[in-house]
Amino acid sequence: MDDENYMEVYFDQYCKTCRHEKLDDALDPCNKCLDECVNVNSHKPVFWEEKE
Repeated sequence: MDDENYMEVYFDQYCKTCRHEKLDDALDPCNKCLDECVNVNSHKPVFWEEKE
């Protein structure tokens, strides 16, 4: 049995704080990030990077 706890990603909370926010959704890494709607033990998107 798999012990990993998959959680729904909260794009509405994290995208506005991501350094890639201004990129078109069709561009990488946004496109890859939006493809991953769950993450292990976190609601944070997989490719999220905090704005500086």
